[in-house]
Amino acid sequence: MKKLTFDFSAEWFKLLMIFVVTLIIGALFFLINNMLGIFNVLLFIIQAIVGIVFAVWYFRIFLTYVKELRKKDPEKKVGIPKGWAIFGLITCLVNIGIWGIMSPLVFNFPKIYFLIPSLLALIQIFYVFKSGNRRGIRDWLLIIYNVFIFLYLFNWTLVDFGVDLPNFLGVFSHTLNSGVMWWQLVFVNTSAFFSPTFLFPPYMLNPRYYFAMPIDNYLAQKEIQEKEITETISLEEKQAIIEKDEKDIAGVEQTKKDLPGERTPFFEERRKQERLDEEIKALRREMSQSKDDSDIKYAQFIGASDLPFGFRNFINRFDSFLRLVSLSIIIALLVITPVVFVGNVFMNVTPNYLKQDYGLKPGMQLVIKGNVFSTFDINGNVSTTWSDDLDNEITWAKELHATHIRYDVGSSALANNKTQTILSQGFQRIRDEGLKLVISAAGDYVFSKQELLNFIYNDSLFISQTYQPDFMIIFNEINGELQGFLSQEVSITEWMTYIENVTTVIKSNSPTTKILITFLAIKSGSNDFQTLLENTTLSIDAVGVTYYPVLFGWRLSSLLAYNEIYQNSNSTLKFWISEVGMESFNFGEDAQAKFLSKIMSLASLSTEINADGVCITSMSDNIGITVDRGITSHLGLIYFNGRKKKAFEAVSYAFGKISGVV
Repeated sequence: MKKLTFDFSAEWFKLLMIFVVTLIIGALFFLINNMLGIFNVLLFIIQAIVGIVFAVWYFRIFLTYVKELRKKDPEKKVGIPKGWAIFGLITCLVNIGIWGIMSPLVFNFPKIYFLIPSLLALIQIFYVFKSGNRRGIRDWLLIIYNVFIFLYLFNWTLVDFGVDLPNFLGVFSHTLNSGVMWWQLVFVNTSAFFSPTFLFPPYMLNPRYYFAMPIDNYLAQKEIQEKEITETISLEEKQAIIEKDEKDIAGVEQTKKDLPGERTPFFEERRKQERLDEEIKALRREMSQSKDDSDIKYAQFIGASDLPFGFRNFINRFDSFLRLVSLSIIIALLVITPVVFVGNVFMNVTPNYLKQDYGLKPGMQLVIKGNVFSTFDINGNVSTTWSDDLDNEITWAKELHATHIRYDVGSSALANNKTQTILSQGFQRIRDEGLKLVISAAGDYVFSKQELLNFIYNDSLFISQTYQPDFMIIFNEINGELQGFLSQEVSITEWMTYIENVTTVIKSNSPTTKILITFLAIKSGSNDFQTLLENTTLSIDAVGVTYYPVLFGWRLSSLLAYNEIYQNSNSTLKFWISEVGMESFNFGEDAQAKFLSKIMSLASLSTEINADGVCITSMSDNIGITVDRGITSHLGLIYFNGRKKKAFEAVSYAFGKISGVV
């Protein structure tokens, strides 16, 4: 019987190990983040480290092109024509400028600003790959990696212009765009952000790596040079070399100093020959030590006089490390792609909103989350165009047949005197138009439980005294967003004490304001949800569940499980789907429209969820870090440029059917 053997040095085995190790590291990050909630704190540090590594890499590529333009000796040139070397320099400068300076503001600029330098880089990458000497499987994977990045940015740019590809093309494009593709389910908490945190700048292929000749050819060329040098030395010169070796070196140096115009060509040629000998020996020694390393099979067009061999070795290993990082990503993406594609297809087979059943519930609270007063700059200032933007949101809310508009108001906004006045004017305008108001006390990023409690208490006190909204959301997502602010667990018993304290303050200032407490639709927290429902002493009016989908509609079972807990509790509290939305960027306009209509159908039917209220997130695609163009998600029913998505019509129809106006 033939014995089964494995070649552990094979290329396929190395790639398999890269993939396995990558998944293990990703899984560890995911578990650590979900257990300790610390990864979001470390996120900026990790991004900074990644930025530094790639800044060094870009600078290295930049120097390569500079050397190409400066070198006069043809033997030391990489082999890139002067025009392409200039193009490479321009590409490096543009990419370093855009990605190095503007990448922290990637959500605040149209993505075409990043697409153009990526296109320049892609052109250069294809030229280097096509003209170079390397065609290994790793090199092909790196080309695919760059294509993925370019297509991602291209799709993102289309979304900025309010364009969504139809049918099969749409499913494929959103497969590339999906947050799952970019590690949201592996490296980060799914609710942390809707962006590719590990989207590196385009991988600029190193010309010195790809134009390197096979090392046997390189050594043969060096030996020919050595032979030519030897043959050019006459017998008299050889005798002079022997006599020169017998002299004191210090005396020779002094003689050279005293007679600066005098040269000894044969001595210089011998030193050149010795350098060639040293380089050939070093290359052969390296080959003997690392016979299985594919990088050592090639020698770079770089002389010993340019860089010490040891330092050149370090650079080669640095290049290899960056290729390894990129490979780990692209291999994982290639494996995940089919799963994501099938998941996106699944999300698109839901029946159209016109084919859904909706219950008639005129008293149901139909809420749309607005953007104008949910986004502020770091000082709490509202957008300078807030008045016109608010007029648009009021008009859209009426077209949707919404009963309420919701805003998540942060502590920085409430601490800003100018913003306080604007909020008063804006909220009154909403009421004058016949709409009601839901305000969530959003708090602020904190480092301790006491800071968080102080923010929520003081903000709730101010909001209830000043604005007296119809509904207030406090302690939003006890097992989700709220817990993410804290480094330690807080028991449900403690939360209920804090809830009662804040509720008492709100009710004393605004008796008509109703209080809503929310949970995230995940398994963790369901026991706390049941405990809250069983407490009859709390003065709250409603409980809500936040639900955002992932592939194949995962987590819908969790939403239904929370509803079942509520139905079995016989609680007198109202039940809300307090937040629900879908990224059109991740799944497409069709899937977003179908999904939201499906949730509205479930929420309105007595035989399904039978909710008392539902809040759609969000009105448009401009909830972000800053007030002018902070696009961090595409959960909106309207693109940033004002074009309505298919989901707008679907939600308008569903709200209309439920309220009885359609």
